[in-house]
Amino acid sequence: MLWRDKDTLFSLLSLSFAVFVAIDYFCRTVPQGGTSDSPQAMEPISIQRLRAIQLDILDDVNRFCQEKGIRWSLCGGTLLGAVRHKGYIPWDDDIDLMMPRADFDRFAATYDSEKNELLDLRKADYTVEICLKVCRKGTRMVDLSLGRELWGINIDIFPIDGVPDDYPAFCRKILSERRTLAHICPFYKKVPARKAVWFAKYLLKRMFHPYFHDILYLKKEIDRLPAPYPPEDSRFAGVVLGSYGEKEVVPASVFRAMTQLPFEGRMLPAIRDYDTYLKAIYGDYMQLPPEYKRVTHHLYDAYADE
Repeated sequence: MLWRDKDTLFSLLSLSFAVFVAIDYFCRTVPQGGTSDSPQAMEPISIQRLRAIQLDILDDVNRFCQEKGIRWSLCGGTLLGAVRHKGYIPWDDDIDLMMPRADFDRFAATYDSEKNELLDLRKADYTVEICLKVCRKGTRMVDLSLGRELWGINIDIFPIDGVPDDYPAFCRKILSERRTLAHICPFYKKVPARKAVWFAKYLLKRMFHPYFHDILYLKKEIDRLPAPYPPEDSRFAGVVLGSYGEKEVVPASVFRAMTQLPFEGRMLPAIRDYDTYLKAIYGDYMQLPPEYKRVTHHLYDAYADE
């Protein structure tokens, strides 16, 4: 009788846990950001309208940084677009900025806007990204590959961190930790049609993976890895928490001198030695890629009620 009671108790606890996980998952599939309006009630906006909103966010961030003395630069494909096209790469649809770590942290702690809201994805367990997003209020983005809503229309901001002299090994460690993060984050990939199989795997990960309950802890640890290497005191630096990883590591002096570059009719801050930076990432960056590669890598619909 006692054995039966224990078995029943275990079954009830398992069922309760499964219900909790299901509720937990479906609550988290709509992260913070944007408004509560359903995108089904709106029509997707054009890429021209999307870019106009992104540029307005960018102008607001630029004004704030000028007022507060916060240093920043265009980066990645946005910097390439400024150099090669004086604006967006024609097939691109996002904006990326970078800031020295001290400025990045100060921006995260102080940014305030009536039109925009700041998402610090270091503190978000529904995504593997470790950056800041400045999102336009009253907008939504729906990821077509994941089949779920994301945040509002936004621009991304990444920290510039120093690295040790043997940075290849350091960057591999960061990459390994980020792969672990992608493996355990249940909201990173699309839920397949065979939901029962996915749900069973989800339960097993939640019960047995050592990091599953500590996604935010793992993010914090990854974000802390560059802390011993301030970019001002390091020989090498880069946006090591971005998508390019080791390719984006260059001599730290590259990030110290600034200039202004044209971007969609406005002059914006950029690192003066953009040539070294862009060559490290793209090689012959002034050469256009083959036509079949001239496509966006972001698959989403954007909605705005403004």
